[in-house]
Amino acid sequence: MDRPVRVVLDVNIFVGNIIAHDRRHIGTATQTLVSMVSSQKWGMADSAQLVISFEMIETLETVLRRLKFAEDRILAYSGSLIDIMKYGPDGLDPYLILGGEERFAMSDIEDVGVLATAFGARADILVTDNLRDFTSKDASVIDTQVVETRSAGKRTLQALRYEIAPADLIVAHPFDVMHWMRLGYDFSPGSLWSTLQRPGKEHVP
Repeated sequence: MDRPVRVVLDVNIFVGNIIAHDRRHIGTATQTLVSMVSSQKWGMADSAQLVISFEMIETLETVLRRLKFAEDRILAYSGSLIDIMKYGPDGLDPYLILGGEERFAMSDIEDVGVLATAFGARADILVTDNLRDFTSKDASVIDTQVVETRSAGKRTLQALRYEIAPADLIVAHPFDVMHWMRLGYDFSPGSLWSTLQRPGKEHVP
């Protein structure tokens, strides 16, 4: 892309990152994604601009308190995410979502807020391990790959595309996003979606 990729990482990605660190895991998809946006990198050649809202920060802090993380660590973690956004290539401030959620026919109010954040910032990609709750009648859907994990067994991943002018957004699982990076895909939403739709295109690692 000829500009920074605007990236929304769902709260579950940030939670997964800190848990993986405490379990001494190295190089998980969530860790890699958080590391990339922290260093303002996206794949091999693009730069990354993190997008997050105050609502998402509050949700993250609530989840980490529920998981019994120390308060000083929680505040340091959320504060670092605000700094990553503010000092990114586009120099954005965290978003205060004041409206727009009503346009999405989704049941989970927190997920609606995340989607509204992505639209408000005109993000290119929203990465989440919670794809099902981001699916609505307004999204185009495509199957991407079949994966097998210890916790969930075998599952078919999907990517979603929301085109609600002037926004154009891809919603995808971290496994898919990491795979697309390795293949050097263009993360411009229109270009990425066209690549995923090519007949006979192999997407499975």
